[in-house]
Order: sequence, then C-alpha cells, then structure tokens
Amino acid sequence: MVNEVGRSDPCPCGSGLKFKKCCIGWPIGPAAVLTRENDTRWKIELKNFAQHRDALGPDVVNAFCRCFIHADRLTSMVSFAYVSDQHHGRDSVAFGRNLYVMVWFTVGTLRELARSINDCRNALAKRGMLDPHAAPWIKLREVEDRWERDASYRQMRDKVAFHVDADVVEKGLAELLKDNRDVILCKGEGPKADASSMTLGLEAQINGLEMDLEAYGKFVTTVSEDHGIGNAIQEAFILATRAAGIPFGDD
Repeated sequence: MVNEVGRSDPCPCGSGLKFKKCCIGWPIGPAAVLTRENDTRWKIELKNFAQHRDALGPDVVNAFCRCFIHADRLTSMVSFAYVSDQHHGRDSVAFGRNLYVMVWFTVGTLRELARSINDCRNALAKRGMLDPHAAPWIKLREVEDRWERDASYRQMRDKVAFHVDADVVEKGLAELLKDNRDVILCKGEGPKADASSMTLGLEAQINGLEMDLEAYGKFVTTVSEDHGIGNAIQEAFILATRAAGIPFGDD
C-alpha cells in the first residue's frame, strides 16, 4: 500500500530519492511489469499509462510510438525474407524479386524512422531527459544522420524507394539500349504470378542508380545492418522512463 511509505522515506524504487520526490502517486513496485503467459508468450504492461504519458510528456510518447511502428515494420521485412526463402527457395525468381523489393521498402521505412528519431530526441532534450552519449542514442543518432542528413542516402528514398523516379528509370533504359543488346522483359517459374518477376523494370531501376556493384553492395549491407535498430529504440525508451522517475523492470 502507498500509505505504508512515509513521504520523506527512501523511495521503494531504489532511486535514492525521497518518496515525495520520486514515485509518490505511483503504485509501489515496478511501473513496467513483465508477465509470462506460458513458456514462450510474454508481455510488458505499463501500469497507470496516463501517468506514464504525463511523466514522459505527450510529445515524447507520440514520437516513441512512431519509432515503434517503424521498428516493427523493419522486423516484418526480416520475417518476410525468411518466409520467402522457405516458401520459394533462395535461388528462385520469386525470392530474388522479393528481396529486391524488401530492400527498397526498408529504405523508405528507415527514412521515415530517421524523422521520428529526430522528433523523439528533440522532445526528450527539451524536457532535460536526453543523454546523447548513452549507447542507444549514439546508434539512433547515426541512423538519423544517415537517412535524414546524408543526401546520397536520402535520395534513395525520394527517387527509388516509395517514389519511383522517372528520371532514374530513363537513365537505366538508356543504359540498356546501348549496343542494341537483348533484355529480359519478365521471367518466372511455372504459371503462378507470385513466382514471376517483371524484370525489365528492376533492370532499368538498377542501371539508373549509376552505382557500381561495390557501391551497391555496400549500400545494401548498411540497410541490412540498420534493420536491427529496434533494440536501440527499446533501450532508449527504458532510459527515458527512468529519467522521468518511472520505475522500470524488476529491480
């Protein structure tokens, strides 16, 4: 019970502050509770969510939620790749098409995530709850700078990912027209559409990027590495809750 702790007693959350300066008004015990429903399924509940929102600030919670949405989308891209590999096979036409598409959906998501990270960082800084030197924020700032401020990465989203730029395709078509060579319109395995690919479009776009294989490989590697940024977002949220004086976890 809350009334069993005096206002000037040490706060039960272990912060070292007096109860009146820390968690008074909060339930005694963790404010974020891990529950295991069975051997594999679990969930973390935020108790008294209205107080969480007020303590963190509505702008902080909003920005974190947008980061969570984009992080889930990145995780889904990895799942889709695994399912495609298992269903079609790594050497199949369909897997090659799906992998290419997933790279560009990931690029678009990373670009939008960078904007949400920026909003989150600014909101926390205004409230004095940001530690820019903390490990998760170093990682998040790198992703933000890469996809929000680096023109070469930013244009990948603007011209190739969610928006397919006509000028990029035109450059690619001009490259394909050189030497009057043959090109593949489409290819597939069997009669089903999901096992085929409209190859001409992909070839035109790839050639229109004006990147050599080494540069393209480096770019795809960076995209793959940024897939895992969701862990840093979760760690940043935990840091923010603790900076707001909210008990988090079992300690």
